[in-house]
Amino acid sequence: MLEVENKEDYSFLDFLNKRDQLNDLDNPFLQAVLHDITGEHWSDLSDKLQPFSTKLSSEWRRVAAEISRPVNHPTLIHYDAYNRRIDRVVRPLEAVQLSDAIFSEGLFSENNIAYEGIIKRYLLHGNGEVGITCPLACTDGLIALIENFYEEVCDEVKAIHQHVKEGLNGNFAIGAQYMSEIQGGSNIPANVLKAVPNGNHYKLYGNKFFCSAVHADYSVVTARVDGTTNVAVFIVPSWLPGNKEKEIRNHFQINRLKWKLGTSELPSGEIDYNGSVAYKIGPEDKGVSLAVSLVLTRSRLDIGFASGAFLMRAAREAKTYANFRHVFDRKIDEFPMAAAQLADLEDAAKRMVATAFSIYSKFTEVDTISPLEAFALRELILLQKVYASKEAVEKLRLAISIFGGHGAIEDFSSIPRLFRDSMVNELWEGPRNVLLAQIYRDLAKCKWPISDVLSSMFPHLSHEEIEQYSLRLNTIMQTNLVALPTLENMQAARNWELIWGELFLSYQEAVTEKYQDLPIL
Repeated sequence: MLEVENKEDYSFLDFLNKRDQLNDLDNPFLQAVLHDITGEHWSDLSDKLQPFSTKLSSEWRRVAAEISRPVNHPTLIHYDAYNRRIDRVVRPLEAVQLSDAIFSEGLFSENNIAYEGIIKRYLLHGNGEVGITCPLACTDGLIALIENFYEEVCDEVKAIHQHVKEGLNGNFAIGAQYMSEIQGGSNIPANVLKAVPNGNHYKLYGNKFFCSAVHADYSVVTARVDGTTNVAVFIVPSWLPGNKEKEIRNHFQINRLKWKLGTSELPSGEIDYNGSVAYKIGPEDKGVSLAVSLVLTRSRLDIGFASGAFLMRAAREAKTYANFRHVFDRKIDEFPMAAAQLADLEDAAKRMVATAFSIYSKFTEVDTISPLEAFALRELILLQKVYASKEAVEKLRLAISIFGGHGAIEDFSSIPRLFRDSMVNELWEGPRNVLLAQIYRDLAKCKWPISDVLSSMFPHLSHEEIEQYSLRLNTIMQTNLVALPTLENMQAARNWELIWGELFLSYQEAVTEKYQDLPIL
């Protein structure tokens, strides 16, 4: 009789115990980066971050994995039992409780130590989007928009500011941003949603085709002012005072929820406005620039942090698994091919995390730098959005392969979910071709030579390197990269993307060099 060797006693328990005990803050590389960024605040900040990271890496991580199951994805109830239109966004209780717990941390409060909020938000990204990090980024942009015009906004908007930043009676509101319309998501100047003046506010009429975080309390909305060519930016309450409990929305309907590739825990929908009360923020002819500079820029920075956090978690878990799993005659990390892939994964995680914090620290000083430096920083943020989100997709796919067949099992590892979320991040706040074209347009009309811009963006490069890259870029710019496609300008566009990729990688490597030998486990 044939005897079959019984492997039923094989267990993943050792791996699971090690993985589930990983605290995201127990990372020598990350701690060195954070220490340098926060300086004298690090000691006090570390004491506040540790309990947050412990909770995030254990309790909140388990909840995030549970609510990511398809059966727990958001749904929409249009009517109540009495045929009243309510458009109730239904999320599982665990998702609501997790959101309440995280927003109650007061991540935007004036009481925070410097960098406390952004570091906590970086750590949160390690759990994936999970219906949390997009609303946090949007809330950040909403606060920045109000604060830029705080002295001139009406009392209703000041109350909104208090609600999202410091909370009201212990309740912290959630922000969103709705700019995409059916005729072109990234083309905000083409908005046709109509804003009609009505006393101290406006009323909105029309459709927004892609609105993420439709469960939010307030949203930043772009709309064309009636009778003008101006696209302005507005803050729109989801419910007027006293109506949230009654489920009476602010004169708008959520037509449906979107079925997305990733970020599936985040309810994204399509909205029809029918006289919604809206408060204009800033000059009506500056809405596009305000939306980009004060709102979308913060979301793009956030995607840099997300890309880094996704890869850092994936690298730590992949290394842990590769050191546990025996295949053939040894552990996975004892094969040269796998060891090289793990090294590449760790290198990418380090570059992204160090770069995200480096660029953010520059952004916090944007009001004190020269116009040239501010312009260079804007382009650097665009580059990070383009190349960090692109590489995150590539390296997360690599991380999945380290797990072999188990890498495709959704409840074996959260990395497949991070992979899908990263693919959405690559599209949000401008896909690659749109942002690279924007850099082309920016440089075509800027008043400084490209060499000066490059010197400000990449101070680690030598004078000779700056001159060489300037020559290459200037040569490409002799071709119109935004004209109708030809063989010539398509090849120039490919070269344009390759050169900026080289430059951004060199920037990442320069930022990361001092931390490169520090372990992540």
